[in-house]
Amino acid sequence: MNILTFILAGGKGQRLYPLTRDRAKPAVPFLGVYRIIDFVLSNAVNSGLRKIILLTQYRSLSLDRHIRMAWDIFRSEIDGYIYTLPAQQRYGMRWYEGTADAVFQNIYTLEKEKPDYLIVLSGDHIYKMDYVNLIDQHITRDADLTLVSIPFPKKKSMQFGVIEIDKSNRVKGFEEKPGSPKSIPGRPKFSLVNGGIYIFKTDLLVKILMEDMRNKYSTHDFGRDIIPKMISEKYNVLTYIFDTYWRDIGTLDSYFESTMDFLSNSPPIKLSDPESPVRTYFPPLPPAKIMKNSLIENSFIANGAEIHSAKIINSVISPSVIVKKDALVKDSIIFHRTVINPDARVERMIVDKEVVVDKKFKREEAKKYGFEPTEEGIITIPKGWRMDA
Repeated sequence: MNILTFILAGGKGQRLYPLTRDRAKPAVPFLGVYRIIDFVLSNAVNSGLRKIILLTQYRSLSLDRHIRMAWDIFRSEIDGYIYTLPAQQRYGMRWYEGTADAVFQNIYTLEKEKPDYLIVLSGDHIYKMDYVNLIDQHITRDADLTLVSIPFPKKKSMQFGVIEIDKSNRVKGFEEKPGSPKSIPGRPKFSLVNGGIYIFKTDLLVKILMEDMRNKYSTHDFGRDIIPKMISEKYNVLTYIFDTYWRDIGTLDSYFESTMDFLSNSPPIKLSDPESPVRTYFPPLPPAKIMKNSLIENSFIANGAEIHSAKIINSVISPSVIVKKDALVKDSIIFHRTVINPDARVERMIVDKEVVVDKKFKREEAKKYGFEPTEEGIITIPKGWRMDA
């Protein structure tokens, strides 16, 4: 059985701006030491998948570098491979125009590898999943497409594709971002949403993509076009229900909320599980140094960080961050090599890399620096910002 994995990793992540000003969304740091992409890549490797290609496009330098440093774990002639594949423009001078188009523009790779099945994953989701059961169900039930669905609060489901199924988990309806999402039978407060995890029969997918590219009205997207087409044409489309933690890191608020989930008393994913580790690159840094009279509560402190008699409460401190005397960091995420000056106050903020936060910076005055709060009141400071810049 020959399985190839495509990971869609080229998204601009406009709603994550300014974190995506200089990097693709899957390359955004997470929990101090990871990148978002590390979670789906770890799922794939831990599930035994060995042929993995990341389809990249937007500001991919940071992502490419991370893949080379953290994920050069196979010998291609023996074990498999993981590599990034930028948009090739094989079919005209255009970039990827949708999720299905990203796969279509890499049909050459499918023809070369000749996989029996193609798994398509999104590179900007946080979850932990063994894909073996998904693959087994797909093959056992001779599905043309199996897509993973997530029970999700109905009031938040309108931002996703919503799935209708019968008693055998066959998909009988699919609506992209509906105004009024349908409930799961017996669970009126939940809908089944598209998890962005697909497995296809490769030959059939190629045929359908070729047809879709000839349709001038198509947006060339799996959710808007390919899945509804396969349902309407009576292909065997099944769902695999994944009823555990899954987050789409689509906005600054969802990024912040997911981070805080891991700081809760019941973290959603066991990061220390040796049987299914979340892999990443660890730079050669010394252990974190916590000075006398510092107060650390419920926080992640990464290697290379220095806490100089400061308070860190319910926060993430990334590698090589320096928090100076009498500063306070509370309910915040501080990226690499940022400096929090003496007496500074950082609360409910995301601070990108290499920023200097001075005590003169007042959260309530953030708008005058061009920092608009999110709907949940989170302030984000872009990479490299200085108060006098």
